[in-house]
Amino acid sequence: MKFKQLLPTVLLIAGIAAVGFSSIPVHAADAASEMVNVSDKKVLVGYWHNWASKGRDGYKQGTSANISLAEVNKAYNVVPVSFMKSDGTSRIPTFSPYNKTDAAFRQDVALLNSQGRAVLLALGGADAHIQLQKGDEQAFADEIIRQVETYGFDGLDIDLEQSAITAGDNQTVIPAALKIVKNHYKAQGQNFIITMAPEFPYLKPGGAYEKYITSLDGYYDYIAPQLYNQGGDGVWVDEINTWVPQSNDQLKYEFLYYMSDSLIHGSRSFLKIPNDKLVLGLPANVDGAGSGYVIDPTAVYQALDQLKKDGNPIKGLMTWSANWDVGTNAAGKAYNNEFATRYVQILQ
Repeated sequence: MKFKQLLPTVLLIAGIAAVGFSSIPVHAADAASEMVNVSDKKVLVGYWHNWASKGRDGYKQGTSANISLAEVNKAYNVVPVSFMKSDGTSRIPTFSPYNKTDAAFRQDVALLNSQGRAVLLALGGADAHIQLQKGDEQAFADEIIRQVETYGFDGLDIDLEQSAITAGDNQTVIPAALKIVKNHYKAQGQNFIITMAPEFPYLKPGGAYEKYITSLDGYYDYIAPQLYNQGGDGVWVDEINTWVPQSNDQLKYEFLYYMSDSLIHGSRSFLKIPNDKLVLGLPANVDGAGSGYVIDPTAVYQALDQLKKDGNPIKGLMTWSANWDVGTNAAGKAYNNEFATRYVQILQ
């Protein structure tokens, strides 16, 4: 069980005891009560939208699909729920399902958990202003635990963008809170999953995500850089004497391979992410992102194969999003699970 009764949280952070009390709902045992562990698994990650599509919401005027969490393609064995953010009444971010009762949403989480699929709570998003302050660590940890016990989440994904990454004391408060939560569930014999999905230009020494990565070293399960929406940003590769931008479709293999290699080794001016904790983030289609869509999936498989030959196989792939994967383009033609169909075999 994730949590059975009201107990004080007593944990040591940097040598200081943190004690917190929370009113945690008690649920009968169900599949959502046990955390799915992805530590030794390849992952195919697909985000789920916790809002209704208004139509023509894509970068190319396509329409994302309205699907329940339970309807997310089974190929996705990790499903982050978007998003946990401020409700305007408190600094502490929170979450509630947009069109279901708490009990009904927990049933959806339980269904995915029963299939061996992890459901994470994604923190942030492009339009979320989150600004925590020093002293919020325990309150934020308590809210995460409340979310886990209410809905059955298996972990949290840091998906902060733009000013929210460095706002207030986020860079210290969020990692500290996540350590509290990770240790809380570790004491129960469970692995609370911690992941991140930073835009790749932030993954440089001195970059906005460096403190999250260094603070959570040994705690995070994987990092999924967003390799999209960055236009001409990319990586300089001495070996081929070429600037390889994210937006160049002709150099897609080179971009995916050398970006991965740079992160795995902490080279070419990028931070280091171990190969077994690296997940490549790609858009599901041209409506899911303004740039970065991979036209020919062969480029992805060639990059994955070469990394494996190098002795650096990575953990998997991520996409924005599961809803877009079953959406339609501007002409009304279905995208028809293209991403899931193309890449599910990486899990084999």
